[in-house]
Amino acid sequence: MGAERETTADRDTGSGGESGSEPAGPMQPGETTVDQAVRLAGLLGALEDTTDVFVLTHDNPDPDAIASAAALSFLLREAAGVSTTMAFGGIVGRAENRALIAEAGVSFQRMGSIEIPAGAVVALVDTQPRTGNNSLPEGRIAGIVIDHHPVRPETAATTFSDVRPEYGASCSILVEYLRAAGLEPDRALATALFYGIQSETMDLGREVSAADVEASLYLYPRSDPASISRIRHARVPASYLQSVHEALERARGYGGVMCVPMGRLDYPDLGAELADMFMRVDGVEWAIASGRYHDDLLLSVRTYQLEAHAGDLVRQVVRGRGSAGGHGMLAGAQLPLKGLSDAEVDELVASLFEEFRVVLGVGGDEGRSIVEPRGGSGAGPESGASGSAEPSE
Repeated sequence: MGAERETTADRDTGSGGESGSEPAGPMQPGETTVDQAVRLAGLLGALEDTTDVFVLTHDNPDPDAIASAAALSFLLREAAGVSTTMAFGGIVGRAENRALIAEAGVSFQRMGSIEIPAGAVVALVDTQPRTGNNSLPEGRIAGIVIDHHPVRPETAATTFSDVRPEYGASCSILVEYLRAAGLEPDRALATALFYGIQSETMDLGREVSAADVEASLYLYPRSDPASISRIRHARVPASYLQSVHEALERARGYGGVMCVPMGRLDYPDLGAELADMFMRVDGVEWAIASGRYHDDLLLSVRTYQLEAHAGDLVRQVVRGRGSAGGHGMLAGAQLPLKGLSDAEVDELVASLFEEFRVVLGVGGDEGRSIVEPRGGSGAGPESGASGSAEPSE
């Protein structure tokens, strides 16, 4: 979920081919080979007169972005014979995401350490131009955009764009391109794509489309279950448990709304990870986590309500103070903090959480702590009995 911080808006969906062409409608699982071929031809047509493509994800890529970039790079190398370089501007902090990169056997460059030649094509995947969450160079126009977030007006300037907000994952879009090109993903790529879809849709339980299900059914027989397990259950550093401990102490519940105001984050997508974790608490319908990373305040919002429009909610609260957006059930924001004192940051965080609570109808709730002190030495049951509980497996 690192794509969640882009600024998005509710606009018509669609996919533009070359400049001036009419957008084709969203490709559905049952479309003909001709329809798929038209999209593929439009994509490859954007590569005329170039031999180099730079595939950029959002700055702190999640599994959907990582796997989609790998798939697009494979597609363009095999179908167009171009050289591809994958890059992002931030870091990969979450343990599962690092494990995914290792299992997929792919490598990314860091923007800032590379220079994109004037004649190269820039392809954005799982993000769009000027969202505030990618490192597309200022003044540079992307030649290709493939994404599943609401379409932005800046995307209209690209040579080729395929934006499908009705899809649950960008990986599902890329699977259709691979199949249209007659390209079989190897086991590592199939595994990455499968995991990207499952991660983005919470195992096909969140904002899923028929296309996501079909892509998953296509990919799973080609994937490596042991590799999926290693990604899903990646080892975490001890500092992660410290962050969880801090989150449990800081979290407060307001009816069905869980607010988690963290301090400084070890990596940018930690807030999203914690929001996901608190959504598992019984009775929680909304989880809102915040945290500071370098000079930015990052917000992550999750909900189980299917028609909640979380992206609209976050834009309403953040207004012009930063970039914000997302999907119906998950969203986020990034607010600049440079020049603010610690006290001013604390005041900003408090005001944002208060606005969220008011909008969600729990503004008058005093809130409750999630973790109550147990008392005693912590060495045994609170009653002080000498016996021990039955061990659990």
